[in-house]
Amino acid sequence: MAGKIVVLGAGGLVGARLCTLIAKEENLFFSPTESVPLTKIVLFDMNEPKAVSAEVLKDPRVSVVLGDLTDKETMTKLVAPDGCTRVSVIHLAALLSGYAEEDFDLGMKVNLFGTLNVVECIRAVGTELGTPQIYTYVSTDYVACYNEYNKTHPVTEESFRLSPVSYGCQKACCELLISDYTRKGFVDGRVGRLSAVIGRPGFSNSISYPYTGIFTQPLEGKDYDVPLPMEVPYPCSALNNNVEGLLFMTTKVDSAAIGHNRVIQVPCKSFTLSMIWSACQEVAKEEGVPLGSIRQVAADSGQTTVTEINVCPEVSSAKADGLGFPMNVDLKEIIRDYIKTYIKK
Repeated sequence: MAGKIVVLGAGGLVGARLCTLIAKEENLFFSPTESVPLTKIVLFDMNEPKAVSAEVLKDPRVSVVLGDLTDKETMTKLVAPDGCTRVSVIHLAALLSGYAEEDFDLGMKVNLFGTLNVVECIRAVGTELGTPQIYTYVSTDYVACYNEYNKTHPVTEESFRLSPVSYGCQKACCELLISDYTRKGFVDGRVGRLSAVIGRPGFSNSISYPYTGIFTQPLEGKDYDVPLPMEVPYPCSALNNNVEGLLFMTTKVDSAAIGHNRVIQVPCKSFTLSMIWSACQEVAKEEGVPLGSIRQVAADSGQTTVTEINVCPEVSSAKADGLGFPMNVDLKEIIRDYIKTYIKK
């Protein structure tokens, strides 16, 4: 009896931090009470996962595979049991919102057809091993319809899906299909919706980027032009809480408790740009970090493809709370983590 876990998108911000957490595990849980020794950890990405720590890469259980998740042969080999009796897959890899909006066909290839390719390969593994294998798919709260009801009520897993961008529509299709694949007994699917992960280094072509840039750029001593209104609430999530939540939903959540709708909104809180900037100034003072300045500019002068807020302002994490997820989303701690990781490294 042995377990294998595969991380798709291991080189990204969330993936790299998740790999660190997984490498600390000795056993692979496939229910709250059942586990097998974790003997294989496979990190997959299209490029070398440079963000993964050297300590993780030295783990003898860890292997790195580079390739294209839309390629059937690649995915078949990647998720093959290799002598293990359990295979769990965590799927983070995606073409993010701005890029999927710029290139519709590539977004469809990666986010929709690529996901279906992965699901079918995991389905085949379940057939081989005689039981559905766990597949954790990372989605986004951007799937929700930006209508009057959702603008004035917290979005839940049951809210109507009709995203205003292609990325969200592609993710919504996957949410529905994974729920149905699970209903049919093909996979044990779990969908974790992440809200904007603020605090990523560098630029990301996402509508949420200003909610990161407004504190990361000044903390790096740079001035930042804010292209969005300062008082619009936006659902944001904490990196550490996200990785803890994704591992928890993969290994410790009872499958039956999730229900027919396999979607779980990973805990988040809504912040305005004003709130983030205020917290940034407080933490910078506490940590002795000099700050650059910010100034308001026109929306069309920003760097992101999507230039206006079309994400519902509030989401509910009640389902995750009821399932026992970690709920640690603290704005000052998010900023402090960025300082610790990237400024005072």
